[in-house]
Amino acid sequence: MKIGDLVRRKPKWGEWVKHNPWMYTDDDLEVGIIIAAAGSIDYQVLWPSGSLEWYSENYVKKINLEC
Repeated sequence: MKIGDLVRRKPKWGEWVKHNPWMYTDDDLEVGIIIAAAGSIDYQVLWPSGSLEWYSENYVKKINLEC
């Protein structure tokens, strides 16, 4: 991942949501943008609410947008 990538938080309930989509939380569906990186595994994400939060790459995933 790099600065400018769109990301989502990984689902709170993990792999269970594949079979039980009702288990997604509102935070799981929110889309943010990476605005800073510390090393190669920590990223600062700007969320639509205006909040800035740091996440390890274990907790966010890049969204693949195909045009």
